[in-house]
Amino acid sequence: MKLVLAWLTVLGLTAITASSCSINHRTGEFECTKQADCSGGRTCTGGYCVLPGGTVDAPKGDGPTTDGQIDGNNNVCPQQCTTCDFGSHTCKIDCAVTSCNAQVVCPVGWNCDVACSVTNSCRNGVTCNGPNACTITCSGANSCRTLECGTGKCDVVCSGSMSCRGVACGNSCGCDVKCGGTAACEGVACTSFQCDTGLGCSSTLNASCDTCP
Repeated sequence: MKLVLAWLTVLGLTAITASSCSINHRTGEFECTKQADCSGGRTCTGGYCVLPGGTVDAPKGDGPTTDGQIDGNNNVCPQQCTTCDFGSHTCKIDCAVTSCNAQVVCPVGWNCDVACSVTNSCRNGVTCNGPNACTITCSGANSCRTLECGTGKCDVVCSGSMSCRGVACGNSCGCDVKCGGTAACEGVACTSFQCDTGLGCSSTLNASCDTCP
């Protein structure tokens, strides 16, 4: 009898060990059939909501991830933004927080506020997209080269020493470029010659200088 009990005990332990080794660590909370099933910057890949790089980080609808801020309505802050204001739909790109050594491109569909506050920041260009408003502050020394405004309202403030070389406002419905005493402000192209202030641009000099809705 003792031999039978011992044998049954061995069989039971073997079954428990086998079952523990066959646990499926992927949970149904990550499953998806379409992209709308995923949130938090995840994509529907192979039936699961995964983060860039292929990792399943958290269940659908979970809290913020490193991909960006998420508000209560699951609106996601674009990756290039350091902070977002979901009320005004404004993306803030702060060069004191993130690197602006490469070209800075504002996310499509967002108003953009770029703070080029670090020396030599934004020297590889800043591009504003579409009809959304764009503000670029060039307070860092030797900051801001090749700034491209979109079709929306565009404000450029050049206060850093030797800042702002190449500002294109030609597509903007209303562009203001303000140049401080030590700013370079070279190659500034206003919306039209009627909006040219000498060093910068003004959207108030002529009725044609501000056609923004």
